[in-house]
Amino acid sequence: MDKDCLHPEAANGACRLFVVSPHLDDAAFGCAALLATCSGACVCTVFAGFPAPPQRTEWDRAAGFYDSTQAMRERMREDDRALTYFGARAIRLPFLDGQYGTLPDIARLADEIAREYECACTVDASLVVPLGVRHPDHVRVGDAWARLLRTGRVASCIVYEDAIHRSARGAVEKRLAELEAGGLHAAPLDASWRPERLTARALSIRRRAIIEYESQLRAFDARFPADLARPERYWRVMRA
Repeated sequence: MDKDCLHPEAANGACRLFVVSPHLDDAAFGCAALLATCSGACVCTVFAGFPAPPQRTEWDRAAGFYDSTQAMRERMREDDRALTYFGARAIRLPFLDGQYGTLPDIARLADEIAREYECACTVDASLVVPLGVRHPDHVRVGDAWARLLRTGRVASCIVYEDAIHRSARGAVEKRLAELEAGGLHAAPLDASWRPERLTARALSIRRRAIIEYESQLRAFDARFPADLARPERYWRVMRA
């Protein structure tokens, strides 16, 4: 095991599902149904760093916060509560959300995601990542996991659709076409992955977890309910 792993305790309970979440809500918004059926997953949030000094952004004000420090602390508490419903373990990388600072280099981000994945998981664990559409932070994470595939560091990924951002017209189709053009093949996963096929208990967990992100739902306001009610979609992506 890498001695610098953020969560070395993973050696005593390695997870079989490693979900990459750009922000402290994206995994629950985009693949809560999957998490609800796989207790013990790891959720690795990429942009979980605290900017210094505290900043005041339009988004944080819309979410009800005075500054970035207050925002990040409360968002982590929301995330902790949501992950409890899934029985998931949090891993948080120190990169800054794009609203607070410069996004990390793609190669560095790819290395950090891979390192945490290798530390936390069993050899046959599934790497689950966002498609990477519209929002610059999501796009950067998408570029990072695509790099891992193209360089052969991982053999395949399970990809989930970015809730909220997928609603931009043509965004998903454009991203899938970009992956194909870049030598990566995305195959839709079968109907067994759809939320409507899940048990009532799993669907209840999904609903309760999403509601925990109160501040972000407040900031989205009327824009969020319709999209979060849509079925989740998944692909398996590998080199063509």
